[in-house]
Amino acid sequence: MDNNISFSKIVATPTLNSWSQAYNAGKLFAVLSLEKTKDSPDIESLNILGKNLLERLEQEFFIIEDKNLESIKKAISAVFKNEVEGIAISFAAGVLVNDILYLFGLGNAKVFIKRGGSLGLALNSENASSKNVASSSGFLKEQDLIVLTTDAFSQVVTQDELNSNLNDTIPAEITESLAPKIHKAENGKISAIVIKYGTPKAEEIIDEGIETNEEIKEEEEQIKKQVFPFGKYLSLLRSKSASWRKKPNIKIQLTRKVFLLAAIAIVVVLATSIFFAIQKQNNAKIHALFAEIYPQAQKKYAEGQSLLDLNKNFARDSFLSAQKILSDNKDKFSAKSKEAIQVQDLLKKVESGLAQVSPVDKSGLDRSKLSIAIQNGSGVEGTAGKAGNILKDLGYNVTSTGNADNYNYKGVTIKVKKEKGNFLGLLKKDLSKNYTVSATSSDLPSSSPPDAVIIIGK
Repeated sequence: MDNNISFSKIVATPTLNSWSQAYNAGKLFAVLSLEKTKDSPDIESLNILGKNLLERLEQEFFIIEDKNLESIKKAISAVFKNEVEGIAISFAAGVLVNDILYLFGLGNAKVFIKRGGSLGLALNSENASSKNVASSSGFLKEQDLIVLTTDAFSQVVTQDELNSNLNDTIPAEITESLAPKIHKAENGKISAIVIKYGTPKAEEIIDEGIETNEEIKEEEEQIKKQVFPFGKYLSLLRSKSASWRKKPNIKIQLTRKVFLLAAIAIVVVLATSIFFAIQKQNNAKIHALFAEIYPQAQKKYAEGQSLLDLNKNFARDSFLSAQKILSDNKDKFSAKSKEAIQVQDLLKKVESGLAQVSPVDKSGLDRSKLSIAIQNGSGVEGTAGKAGNILKDLGYNVTSTGNADNYNYKGVTIKVKKEKGNFLGLLKKDLSKNYTVSATSSDLPSSSPPDAVIIIGK
């Protein structure tokens, strides 16, 4: 990422029927939202579907040798060409190549640009689809603010409200001011990225309490220029002082002693300045890193907590994201520093949250290692899908749902492979919370694709 680009993301908490994400990889920025338009057990988790789309986007983008409007547009069309029935998609992307901004969108996404106090709509992907991805491009100027938004964002934040919030030119503070309204809306389709293009202003650097790399290097060079002549001169004085000691008949005049002491004092002061300058630089880097990773992890932890009673799979994903952020960076802080203590405290909370949604039973069995096919043996529509959601929340790998060979089953029948027989008791215990288990066996053929078959009867 270039020094003249800064950005901040805002993403609403997902719901059972809607999910969104803000994404960045190098010069590629994107926002994506997914919404179920019909209740179908065949539709995979929105979270998984969304992550797969973003992974494909990254793969398609980074294999492009000549990145231009047409080549990137073609890659985006390839990512979204296989439309999923029952899912509404809103997507916007921005790519920075030198000083040119390429924009793309589909599903009523919007991109705004604020330049010189005026806010304009740079892209509106109304009625655009994977077959006709909306696109535009243009040259960027210093201090431009670009806002990529999903369709739901514009339904909650008006253009006038967005314009007033963009009076602040620091992306992190812009998203912070928008966050209360976004989260109050309780709409999982809302996501946005605020990007600033241009060298930070002096007052922004002061507000953040961070020096730029160029300023730090310049300061170090100035200190070196001041110190080195005195160091050389001090070495000369020391060598002369040694020769004077060998010749007692030479008397050191008072003025020379004063000059020697003054030179030593100056060197000490300058050496101290160097030490504090380096310490200041290190502290600035630590504060910047903490300000970047801690809020992200804290937000993911809060998302996980809010999803505990709604969807344990989503909650687990959020907790794992928070855990990864904290674990990857915890060793970068001094052991007893304030930042390290805060990171460790949050990590303990995250691990406690994970324990509540872990697929591993107290007996040590990992539910995610058991693949299950669920069959409707009652004839009541949606029976298999309902049972599938219950088992997914517990961490089981539900591979399919469908109908049984007849609709005359009573209670719940559980069949597992012989080599997976140790899961039989755990499955019975988990299902007994919602169903009456009438029959169990471990005689499912080894050739069966799933490890277990569960038939939900009347």
